[in-house]
Amino acid sequence: MDLKNKIVVVTGSSSGIGKAIALRFAQEGAKIVVHYHENKTGGEEVISEIRKIGGKSLLVQADMQKTENIEQFFKIIVKEFKTVDILINNAGNPAEISPFFESPQKDILDLLNINVVGPMLCSKQVIPIMKTQGYGKIINTSSIKGWEHGGGSITYAVSKAAINSFTRTLAKQVAPTIQVNAVAPGYVKTRAFDNQPQEKIDKWLSGTYLKRWITKEEVADAFIFLAKNDAMTGQIIYVDGGFTLK
Repeated sequence: MDLKNKIVVVTGSSSGIGKAIALRFAQEGAKIVVHYHENKTGGEEVISEIRKIGGKSLLVQADMQKTENIEQFFKIIVKEFKTVDILINNAGNPAEISPFFESPQKDILDLLNINVVGPMLCSKQVIPIMKTQGYGKIINTSSIKGWEHGGGSITYAVSKAAINSFTRTLAKQVAPTIQVNAVAPGYVKTRAFDNQPQEKIDKWLSGTYLKRWITKEEVADAFIFLAKNDAMTGQIIYVDGGFTLK
């Protein structure tokens, strides 16, 4: 797929990996829908950077835990751009609010809602649009923690394993019109690691074969690859420095 002038929706794109994805697609000439929940300032900064490289973008707020917000989100997008060519389900929480064995049910459900139910509901919204136009791509953000032996916090690992299953199962349901794939990043230097002790970080990175952080830009390149490739569906690409070789 040629990405020039394609309408690309990137949820959770006001910072971190989502921001890198949005900017990378803008560099390819796509029109970007930048989404934020609370970080409006970050979203505006992404819009500003896209405009600097001559791209077109739209900033839209939505709470991805609320069905009515998601429905309104896509109404705004379709009103502005008429369609959606690529949906990137990136919005999510990086960790549990409290340790699993101390977590109240609400904390567990909140994380599952944003990490799993949100992408499912967003996909439900775009699939009729994509079927009508005869093509479309959905790319989910997974994680090495969703791999069979990913480890980490329990609810987060469960949520990303669910995204892997959702990716494969949905790919079967919507083929051949729509392709569904996922990118599973390894240890990427984002704000989620700012308060982690260096000893723990060294242990994590030493558990990979490349012995280093993965950059946000390297992850974004994997999304570009899947967006351009027309022969893959139901696949999870691990951008993990060799973590899953263990």
